[in-house]
Amino acid sequence: MTIEYVGKTDTMLAEYSAMLERCDVRNTRARALLAEAEELAAESRELGSAEFMAEPDEAAAISAHRSVMQEQIDAKSVLVLQLHQETFEEWQRFTATQW
Repeated sequence: MTIEYVGKTDTMLAEYSAMLERCDVRNTRARALLAEAEELAAESRELGSAEFMAEPDEAAAISAHRSVMQEQIDAKSVLVLQLHQETFEEWQRFTATQW
């Protein structure tokens, strides 16, 4: 092996390791967001049952609260998709790089 080849290999492995670390950070964040969204969804389902049995005024308040919760769930889902898109794009850049 030539020195140039070894240097390129070292560079590639260093970038690969750094990319994996960034992916792990994003995946950890995505798992946390998904867990938070699931907690909100479970609470929303419970409130759905309560809303069905509630008086009209109380049902309206519960419905409004569930709408806010759904917005939070949607926002967390969008963040998860963004994190996965970033990971995908980074993998594409890495595999397209000419080493």
